[in-house]
Amino acid sequence: MNGGFSKILYRIAAPNECDRIRQALLAFYFPEELVTRSYLDESQPQIGPTEEHIQYALSFVHQGMAAVAIEQDHGTIVGVTIARCVKPGTADELLAMVPAAGSRRWAETLRLFAHLEHTGDVCGRFRSRRSYHVFVLAVEPHFRRRAIGQKLMDFQLARGKSLRFRVVSADVTCEVAARICERMDMRCVCAMSLNQYRNQSGEHPFVVTGPNHIVSTYARYV
Repeated sequence: MNGGFSKILYRIAAPNECDRIRQALLAFYFPEELVTRSYLDESQPQIGPTEEHIQYALSFVHQGMAAVAIEQDHGTIVGVTIARCVKPGTADELLAMVPAAGSRRWAETLRLFAHLEHTGDVCGRFRSRRSYHVFVLAVEPHFRRRAIGQKLMDFQLARGKSLRFRVVSADVTCEVAARICERMDMRCVCAMSLNQYRNQSGEHPFVVTGPNHIVSTYARYV
């Protein structure tokens, strides 16, 4: 069933829904997420996110910064978006987490996140002390082409404003998400090919084989 006529409810995710959100992320976010798919390390054959990556994303559910799209007929989560608070020192905070990382995969992911924060420099560009930063946006494949992603982003924009953020930003890794940001009058402040990224040792820990290899940062005032 594609749920073409099912009613969709949009709301803030509750902390007691973390298990369901976890299942949704593993089902239709991480399998397509560019950073997760492109990590290259022959010594670590694991495919998919580390447990630390999953827990990092879920930690923001407890902070009230995640929203879900619920198919009301069955109560199924068909869309998820998660944001975090970004400040001028966020890149340094991410790098400070690297020594405690339980795997090289998570350590390299943290370094990449820090690099994106540094190059995007949303707080500096918009002269703001913080930004409501969306870093997860996913919709179940059978429910796509119904503007669910757009409505989730609209929800997050309103959520950021209600929490008194002056700026809302997002990292996106696909054309669909980029178009959503553009329709919301968000400005692309930085775009980087993941294949061009090098870590502190000059290595390419992420290698993309397909045409979709750009990570872009968008932002706007609210």
